[in-house]
Amino acid sequence: MSDVSDVSDEEFARLRTLAERKGWTLEAPTARHPGYLLTSGKPGGKDARIAFGANGPVLTLAEVQQWLEDLPEG
Repeated sequence: MSDVSDVSDEEFARLRTLAERKGWTLEAPTARHPGYLLTSGKPGGKDARIAFGANGPVLTLAEVQQWLEDLPEG
């Protein structure tokens, strides 16, 4: 997994803004999930979606960037 400490605040803010524009939410790594989470819709709702990468729902920065490039505008 990429070293999340190498990501600048500006880069994360840019990706978060892009995710929001496409109707998704990008969450930073925490102690509970050591990678990035990219979700859409209400948790548990019929419209809930979560992006998966090589290690399940915990994404690397490269996987987040790929997802955001591939997603249509929200």
